[in-house]
Amino acid sequence: MKHIVVYSHGFGVDSTDRGLFTDIAAALPEAEHSMFDYNQLSGGTLTVSPLDQQAHRVGDKLTATKSKYPHGTIDLICHSQGCIVAAMARPMGIRRVICIAPLEVVDVQRMLQRFSTRPGAKIDPNGMTTLPRRDGSTTSVPTEYWRSLRNISPVSLYNALAAHVSLTLITASQDEVIGATNFRKLDPSIEVIRITADHDFNGKSRQELIAAIKIILL
Repeated sequence: MKHIVVYSHGFGVDSTDRGLFTDIAAALPEAEHSMFDYNQLSGGTLTVSPLDQQAHRVGDKLTATKSKYPHGTIDLICHSQGCIVAAMARPMGIRRVICIAPLEVVDVQRMLQRFSTRPGAKIDPNGMTTLPRRDGSTTSVPTEYWRSLRNISPVSLYNALAAHVSLTLITASQDEVIGATNFRKLDPSIEVIRITADHDFNGKSRQELIAAIKIILL
């Protein structure tokens, strides 16, 4: 039976999630891997899409994958904000969802504060926020994105998702982006794995993450 892994990337990155997803895919050579972009890239500027648009995008991707492989086994791997997006889509007819470094709360003020420390950043929640990147590119964040974050409850979304698909959260104990998480209000059916790692599971923790994913999927 064909095994397909679909990926849902995080904020302000491309479909590979800065290489995290390509590393996972390389460790699962027997599967077919589907990575795609939520955002628009033009002339070195990446424009972030609102969460509801991203949820429609992953929903359409999963629908197309199920249509192409009606008898296949489909799993969804998400990272950071991509976990919320996948939960918003509430995918049906897939086997399992793995959320890597999932957000417990949506804290817009924390995001704005973190972005404001970047040299050259221009923060305007009511207009266009521009964030220079280390590689020379720019991330543009329109006001529609900030509006899409309103009234988002990640834990409620995860609990609803777990009602019809097997869900595992893999958290990073040294997450410098979203801070500490405890997920006390999480449905007990949801598996939680804790790994000593930063938000992107860099260094040695990358292999520990991949080993955990292989156990879950294989």
